[in-house]
Amino acid sequence: MENRRGISELNMGEKLEFDEKYKAFTEVLHREVQTFEQCEKNVVQALAIVAEDLKLSKVKYELDAPVSKIRPHGEHRVGKLFDNQKGAYGKAKHQVFTLSDGGTMTLSVYSREDEEYTKDELETQQLLLREIYFQFSRIIMQGLLRGILQTDMATGVANQEAFMQFIGKQLATGQIQTYTVFFFNVHNFKYVNKIFPYEEGDIVLRNYAGMVDKLLLEDEIVARLGGDNFVALVKNERSEIILSKLQNLRLYHRTEVKEKEFIFGATIGVSKLEDIKAPRDVMARASIAYQAARQRGSGTVAYYSTEIRDKMMESQGILAGFLPALEAHEFVVYYQPKVDVNTNKICGAEALVRWMHDGKLIPPMRFIPQLEREGSVCKLDYYVLEEACRFIRKRLDEGKTVPCISVNFSRKHLEEDYLVKKIVNAIDKYEIDHRYIEIELTESEDFQNYEIMSEIVNGLRREGIATSIDDFGTGYSSLNMIKKVDLDVIKIDKSFIPLETEYPGKETDMVMFVSIVDLVRKLGKKTIAEGVETKEQLEYLRKVGCDIVQGYVFDKPMPENEFEVRLEQGYKDGE
Repeated sequence: MENRRGISELNMGEKLEFDEKYKAFTEVLHREVQTFEQCEKNVVQALAIVAEDLKLSKVKYELDAPVSKIRPHGEHRVGKLFDNQKGAYGKAKHQVFTLSDGGTMTLSVYSREDEEYTKDELETQQLLLREIYFQFSRIIMQGLLRGILQTDMATGVANQEAFMQFIGKQLATGQIQTYTVFFFNVHNFKYVNKIFPYEEGDIVLRNYAGMVDKLLLEDEIVARLGGDNFVALVKNERSEIILSKLQNLRLYHRTEVKEKEFIFGATIGVSKLEDIKAPRDVMARASIAYQAARQRGSGTVAYYSTEIRDKMMESQGILAGFLPALEAHEFVVYYQPKVDVNTNKICGAEALVRWMHDGKLIPPMRFIPQLEREGSVCKLDYYVLEEACRFIRKRLDEGKTVPCISVNFSRKHLEEDYLVKKIVNAIDKYEIDHRYIEIELTESEDFQNYEIMSEIVNGLRREGIATSIDDFGTGYSSLNMIKKVDLDVIKIDKSFIPLETEYPGKETDMVMFVSIVDLVRKLGKKTIAEGVETKEQLEYLRKVGCDIVQGYVFDKPMPENEFEVRLEQGYKDGE
């Protein structure tokens, strides 16, 4: 008959032998490991040592981990730790352990067929199972800690540290050249935080990141760099597919009080990864390509090249010199008169900024686009506003007439909190009437911004500050814009003004221009034609009913002292 003695019934020699096996069991079980798979392998080897003495037929585990920021989809694992593969299995005993993250691990022990366990054997089994659980629990906790350190907790995707480690791994294995890197910013995501509370915006951002993550394969990675900036490493053969997806991701978000479908595009920098020597080179190329995309405009794509790199270095030089130049008052305000078409009288002026550096005038096109993209243009706008207010204050103190001065404010200000209050405070600092300042906004390229722009325009009107829109007609939805935003003045872009010479399409241009002027007039707003250069254009504008003109036909932008002279002299009829 088969020996059915329990462990307590073993003789001294057998007990010593079991003690040695138990010692070996613990030594194997406690080997240092880094992964769950390595831990599982140790457990399998350890159980094989004591399985016979414990009358084990089969041992298996089942792991259930809840959904969390580290595990966005939760986790479910099952595995076999021992199986003698001999005959049928006996009864199973299950022991459930609670994990530190709220999950559970169930260890199931199957006896041999038709065998019963003694109390001692059950106690020994429970002891060993607990030790096994402790080992699994430890490696799971290590994984969670590693996950926390390598996960962006706001979105659940990898953080920059994890991304750099992934790059390092690909470099070490010689695989980095098989990847393409994307540096991308979610287009107009700040709009989400304007229409939803910040906590809802966080949910939308998390869902967006999750959608991107689902697009990627196991050997690809996406990481959040901060804000709505992300970086991804994608296999070369899939780069075009992923690129097209990033340009058109649809996401639907609903709360108890509001629902909205978003179509997210992205501004994307792309680079292949040949000749990469260090992980930082990957990020450098991606960043340079992204900056180039930003220069081209929101929602565009740029590919890394050495030419782009050199241009970016020049741009960085401008940005680095901006704040010192601002503090040193190197930026000078020029004024270009606005003239009533019918009377030839100056009825206003636009404040335009120039950069005087080392005795040389740097044209706006050299620095405004860079400052616009980087966001520093907002500081420059407030600087110009204060200079215009100082000029007005000086004229008033001297008892001289003062025209309304329009100051350009970048669309970057649409992202700014308390914009109206800041503008009012800047004007009130100089104790001047609000009617002397007009805020000139640039037509937005995204209709979603109209809601925000409308709030700003209405807020300024309540404070007695007029608003105008620059470059009307060059945006994507001009008619929608004047429908949704109650502006005071519409500045028609010079590209819409028909030339005096004959050219193909002139008749169409004339119809369009007259229609725009007529529409604006019927809406009760004033029109300004900018970029007017010839007397023939001026005469045409009089005929079609344009209110105000601005351009070289009267004056180019001029320094403050020359503008004051012009204010005193005015323009003669026919000048």
